[in-house]
Amino acid sequence: MANFDQGVSPIIAVAMLSLAVGVLVGYLISGPWRGRLALVRPAPNAQEARRSSLYEKRQKILRRLQDDLDLLLENQVEVCNLMSTLVVRVQPGRSVAEMRRLMSTQHMRHLIVVDETERAVGVISDRDLLAVKDGIAADVMHSPVMAISPQSMLLPTVSHMIENNISCLPVVEEDCVVGIVTTTDLLLTLQSILRILQMERVSRSGETPQEDMVDCMI
Repeated sequence: MANFDQGVSPIIAVAMLSLAVGVLVGYLISGPWRGRLALVRPAPNAQEARRSSLYEKRQKILRRLQDDLDLLLENQVEVCNLMSTLVVRVQPGRSVAEMRRLMSTQHMRHLIVVDETERAVGVISDRDLLAVKDGIAADVMHSPVMAISPQSMLLPTVSHMIENNISCLPVVEEDCVVGIVTTTDLLLTLQSILRILQMERVSRSGETPQEDMVDCMI
C-alpha cells in the first residue's frame, strides 16, 4: 500500500490539485483510443442515469467539504471523503465480452479483479478492453495493484496517480476493497472546491447568489 508525505501547505495543496486534475483531463482526452471511444455512444437513458449519479456524488463531496472547511484549509482531505464505494469486482477468469457488458450496464470505467479471498489482484479499465478482441481478466489486468487506504491524503494521492500515469486507485482496508478513487472523483472534488471558493467570494461581497450557484448541475 502506498505511503505518502503529508507535509504540504494548504495553498500548494489547492494549486497542485488544480494542476493535477488538468493533467489528468489531458491524459483522458489525448489517448490514441479517443477516436474508438467516440464510436460507442451510450443510450439517452444511460446518459441521464450517469448525469444523475455524478450530480449526487458531487453534492456529497461538496457537503462534506462545506461541513468541515478545516479539512481543506489544513490539507487534511482524506480519500474516504471522495472515493466511490460502488466497486465492481470480477474474477480473473471473467471473459472480455462479459466485462464489456458489465461496464456498460453498471456505467463503470474500471473493474477490480479479485481472487477467491476478495483480495485485489488487478485493475482493468475500459481502455484495456478496447485494446483487445477477446481473452479473460487475467490476460488484460494491470498487476500488481497499487492501492491506498481510506485515510490516505488527497494531494499525494493525486501526485501518485500522475507520476504513475493511472486513472484510478483501489482503496483497500484490511486487504478488502472498500472503494475506488478515479479521475472523475478528482474532477468532482475540484468542482466542489471551486464552488466553495465562489460562494465564499459572494458571501464576502454581499452579492446575490446566481441561480447556477444554488443548484449547479454536472
